[in-house]
Amino acid sequence: MLSLWSIPGPYTDEGLASSGSGKELCDLMVIFGDDILLFSDKDCAFPTHADVRVSWTRWYRHAIEKSAKQLVGAAGSLKRSTTRIFTNARCTTKVPLNLPDPAQMRVHLIAVAHGAVSAAERYWEAYGGSGGSSGSLMLNTGLEGRDHEHAPFQIGWPLGRNKFIHVLDDLTLSLLLEELDTVADFTDYLAKKEALLGKAGCEFIIPGEEDLLTAYISNVSLEGAHSFPDFEADSTIVMQEGSWEKFRKTGPYTSRATAASLSYLWDDLIEYQASHVIHGSTDHFFVGRESQRADGNERVLRVMASENRRARSPLGATLREGRAISSDHKRFFRTVVQPGRKRLYCFVFLPFFPDQQEHSEYRQYRQYLLHLYSEGALLHFNEAREIIGIAIAPYDSELVSVDFMYFDVYDSQISPQDRQQLVDQLRAENLWNTNVRVRAGEWGESANQPR
Repeated sequence: MLSLWSIPGPYTDEGLASSGSGKELCDLMVIFGDDILLFSDKDCAFPTHADVRVSWTRWYRHAIEKSAKQLVGAAGSLKRSTTRIFTNARCTTKVPLNLPDPAQMRVHLIAVAHGAVSAAERYWEAYGGSGGSSGSLMLNTGLEGRDHEHAPFQIGWPLGRNKFIHVLDDLTLSLLLEELDTVADFTDYLAKKEALLGKAGCEFIIPGEEDLLTAYISNVSLEGAHSFPDFEADSTIVMQEGSWEKFRKTGPYTSRATAASLSYLWDDLIEYQASHVIHGSTDHFFVGRESQRADGNERVLRVMASENRRARSPLGATLREGRAISSDHKRFFRTVVQPGRKRLYCFVFLPFFPDQQEHSEYRQYRQYLLHLYSEGALLHFNEAREIIGIAIAPYDSELVSVDFMYFDVYDSQISPQDRQQLVDQLRAENLWNTNVRVRAGEWGESANQPR
């Protein structure tokens, strides 16, 4: 989900002049708009010792405390406006993404500690457990700094309460990335977790990250947004162990997975185009007024990837429906509206007749329709500030091709003469129907024979 925005092993040029090599920032860095995710990954075998506290302390210092210090240092470097990030130790290649303004930057620190799951299972079973422990690390916000050395397999605040570190292990890293598999869902969870566990006066004892995830996913607003339940101030909250496995067997979890099935078509479209961006083959990528910007390709894909799993479902459904209809030799148009973001997605699906036209002519006409239809959408929704146009080939096309257009709408005012000219063009292409309104959030649906 983050292929275009991930930089493995980034370096800063600190110390480059004296040593000839830059300073490694972290193991993995993700730059996604104003969100920065820093990962430090340690794979340490759990030591063998008669006293589990000795084994735990040694492992904790190498696998968690060391990562936490590296991450805090990396975050400090990013906050300095003079910091430059490179992809190699000799600092000859800058990362292809721009860092956000330090004042706008949201940094999430994630320490991934491998190697203790089996030891944790044995410990909790010997401690009096029923043998059902997952082996994930317990979250205990009553622990700070050296307190951890006396609390095996429990994590609180490794470097104090003013430095939030997400500590994940073999189990919980993969679980979070599977269940929160868009950057919007993942960063939303991280931010809300930071706010929850940092709540003044409250202490949390959570058997494992999976139980915290249960509380988040199972608490859904009427609008479909996930959040943690409200807890009273100055209280101690103890969550139930095993809640995740129970939740996975419920109807709401199954319904959530079923509802998301079509959304993965949106993921496929993002990854398809991201691979072209990575390999430098985006010769048919159009970016409205930002066509001269070097990061235009990335920006369009970042907008698309900023949609959470729930928002991707109607977008994916449109992709499937439009490609199927255009395979039946009919044109299909739809605009999906996101009023809260003042964003429009304009879709054009055009059948291709290889025996009647060259593919280059087909692409040129499709791009014209996409541009025209995207402009026409603004006549219906003049509050829009962002328009993403997408035209994609039908299922039965021998060549897979996609066209994108991106518009920053700085001023939606249009003169009466220009408006009439645009309306005439839309009508000439059979794209104009002011009465069509198929369902909330959509307009202009049209399935007709091509002219």
